[in-house]
Amino acid sequence: SGLGDEAVTITDTGSVAASVLNTLNSNTTGLVTATSVATLTGTAVAINTLVGNEGDSGDKVNLDSDYVATLSDTTITATVLNAVDGNVPGTVNASTVATITGAAADIKTAYASSGLSGLGDEAVTITDTGSVAASDLSTINSATTGLVTATSVATLTGTAAAINTLV
Repeated sequence: SGLGDEAVTITDTGSVAASVLNTLNSNTTGLVTATSVATLTGTAVAINTLVGNEGDSGDKVNLDSDYVATLSDTTITATVLNAVDGNVPGTVNASTVATITGAAADIKTAYASSGLSGLGDEAVTITDTGSVAASDLSTINSATTGLVTATSVATLTGTAAAINTLV
């Protein structure tokens, strides 16, 4: 038998790039054991791809049950950010993120998550084109010191007090 079907065991105990583990997984049909890795690093897409190939037998990558992640993304959509938050069992450090785009509801979910750290100074672009609750925009605006752009929003909904607070 040639190369490509062997099992691989990673002995790193610190940080490993998710892209490296994805490459190893694509180069062998054997199990890649990475249970000693404490932190995955890289883009949210690379981490989400890796987690999608997680398993404990066959052509999979076996990860620890409580690893954390450190993102390298500077611009990210709220749906991808929320997906990596849901996929990683530990905290996701998103301190490199400078811009978040997406629907107000998705962005509000990201800011409400206890699984994401390092947020609070990024610019936000709301992509909704219909109605958005003024209170949701106020919540988002309070969560970041960056500029919140909501020029695509057609209608603000909510109480007069909520709209006045936002304005």
